[in-house]
Amino acid sequence: MAVISRNPIRKEFLKTAKLLMNSQKVVLASHLNPDGDALGSLLALTHLLRGMGKEVTPISTDGVPAIYQWMPGSEMVVTATDKRDFDLAIVVDAGAIERIGTSQLSTIHSAKLLLDIDHHVADTVFGDVRILDSTSASTAEIICRLIQTVNRITKKEWMTPEIANCLMTGVITDTGSFKYPNTTPSTFKTAAYLQSFGAKPAPINELVYENRSLASLKLQARALNSLQISTDGKVAWTFVSAKDMEECGATDADTEGIVGLVRAIDTVQAALFFREIVGKKIRISLRAREGADVNKIANVFGGGGHRLAA
Repeated sequence: MAVISRNPIRKEFLKTAKLLMNSQKVVLASHLNPDGDALGSLLALTHLLRGMGKEVTPISTDGVPAIYQWMPGSEMVVTATDKRDFDLAIVVDAGAIERIGTSQLSTIHSAKLLLDIDHHVADTVFGDVRILDSTSASTAEIICRLIQTVNRITKKEWMTPEIANCLMTGVITDTGSFKYPNTTPSTFKTAAYLQSFGAKPAPINELVYENRSLASLKLQARALNSLQISTDGKVAWTFVSAKDMEECGATDADTEGIVGLVRAIDTVQAALFFREIVGKKIRISLRAREGADVNKIANVFGGGGHRLAA
């Protein structure tokens, strides 16, 4: 079994750990169109708090995409709740409070206290209590350190295989399986710690990246057929229409990875993927190589994310 870190506990982690321990009714939320880090962080905290005997309501406005429905506890996530008597609301990996979806704002703001845990450090700060660390590759890394803090306070090990696999999913997806420049020595230490408690990186990688539906491959073909590139070769973009989605029998989860294919072009510095959503606006995913910052572009249009993925 891994040894709990004996480094000094940062004040915000200590304060947050005590807040978790002293709260009884908790609601959790993350950003729209949740990815592996958002869901991994959401579910890890859900497992932790329910293990402590708390009443926990995890919310995702867009539910759990099919690609992540294998995650332990995914069936606990609801798309909305009428409950309003929460002691604590926790928002993870959102970047900005608006990104959880306007329909959830009244639920989150009804809680006595609001906690923001994130590795995105945006201009719009929110929350009564915050753990923000832009040096962490994922919010899952921060949650792992928070659980270690709870361990040290309670002198009890709260990490479980379910929590470890949820957090490993967050680490893997937000680092592109440890390929992205945000990967640090701390990332590998976190992954090693989680693996010692039962996290299984190989199956997670297969389920997330190598478990594609036929519809997703058909949709990729449509997307690549619409590929365009700037005259200098540094920017490329592609799109799929609502009609493409329907004709391919594709779901939102089937769009995963398309923008990465565009970014893989050797000359491309920034890639964009446009997807039409019936009755809604166009959803845009952006990816960049080191040296570009697509988060600045996303912020202009009310989105957010990282320098290299937004």
